[in-house]
Order: sequence, then C-alpha cells, then structure tokens
Amino acid sequence: MRTFCNIITDGMLDYLVAIYELSETHDRISTSVLAQKMDVSSAAASSMAKRLTETGHVVRSTRTGIQLTDQGRLAALQLLRRHRLLEVFLIEVMGFTWDQVKAEAMRLEHAISAEFEKRMEVLCNFPTHCPHGDPVPSEDGRILSENLVRLADLEPGQSGELRRVANHNAPMLRYLSQMNLVPGYRVKVLNVEPFDGPSIVQVEDSSPQGDPGGLVKIIGRSLAKCLFVKLTEQPAA
Repeated sequence: MRTFCNIITDGMLDYLVAIYELSETHDRISTSVLAQKMDVSSAAASSMAKRLTETGHVVRSTRTGIQLTDQGRLAALQLLRRHRLLEVFLIEVMGFTWDQVKAEAMRLEHAISAEFEKRMEVLCNFPTHCPHGDPVPSEDGRILSENLVRLADLEPGQSGELRRVANHNAPMLRYLSQMNLVPGYRVKVLNVEPFDGPSIVQVEDSSPQGDPGGLVKIIGRSLAKCLFVKLTEQPAA
C-alpha cells in the first residue's frame, strides 16, 4: 500500500501554486507548460510532478495532464492566501507600490509564521482581495468566485468596474497606474477597432472626489486581455 509523505518543501509549494494558476487558464497542464511557467527544464518539471504525485498532491495521466488533488489544492491556496495578504500589508503598512509587492511577497511568503499571517490580516482589516484584484483565499481553502469579463471581450457601449489585473509584470503595472487602469476605476468601451485592433475606452474614478467626465484611453489588444471587468447591468430594453 502506498503511504503519502506529509513533508512538503517550499519548492514543492511553489509548483503547486503554479499548477493552480495554470488550471485557471488551461484545460490540460502538460509537463512542458509547467516547465515554461516555472522557467525550468522539462526534465526538472517532470521530476517535481513525479514527486508531487508520490506525496499525494497531484495526479497525472496522459489524457488529463497534471491536476491537483484536494490536498494539493488546499496547500496551493494556503500559500496564495499568505502571498496576497503580504501584498496588501506591504502596500498599506509598509508603503510599497503595487508594482513592487509581488517580488517582495515572494521573498517573504515562506518565511513568516502563521501568527504573523493572522496579525497581518487583522491589521489590514481582513482584506478580500490583493492590490491586483485577486481574491484572498480563506484559511480552509475557500476562494471567492466572481463573474468577470476581459476588457478585450467588451463591445462598444458596455461598461463596468475594473476589478482585476492578471499580469503582475512591474513595468506593465507602472504603465497601468499612469493610465488610471487600476482596480476600482470604471471603464466604458467607446469603440473597438477592427482586425484585432485596440479598444477605445473612457476611464472614470468611481470615488466621490473623482472626475465624473473621465479620460479617453486607447488600450492595445494584448493589454486589454489582462484586464478583467465586473460588468454593469444593462437596463432592460
């Protein structure tokens, strides 16, 4: 009978998070896809996938690829919870900007204690989302599901609130800040250029002191695919 080892290393946890994140956008996760995500060789990814299978954190098959078990999913979400709480803490308490926190949180996420994590959560008033709009999982692995739509998929006349930025690349985040394309701002699509062209949108600050007129921005297709919006309900015709 196979017995599962309860010991899991920091590196194994990083792989579990990578598999979880890939599962949000891929129907099937292959070794090569995982290797690309982790920036390692296919041999290294295959070796780790084998190890995670032996510990009961993933299952693998030719048909379905690499998948998390319930145990693996819980471990991944617990690390994601710590990472996202750290991002909030680094901004609200330490004064970092949202383009700096990912790298800092990755350095700290394996080092802090469970008590430190709990105190961060209380100090930051139990945040539900990280600065980039990703939901903060609960301690028992529950995570908020939101019906969001990519800005690239919106048609002229549709509008909503920007809720999530999927790409955490630091230069991109700085650019989005300059464009006011950050979670909490409202966007309305004015036009979409043909042949995979850019979206022309009006960006408004939804806070009471914001400019109700907004600013018109031109957003390229690849960037628009990284921005997720909570649609405003359209009035019935």
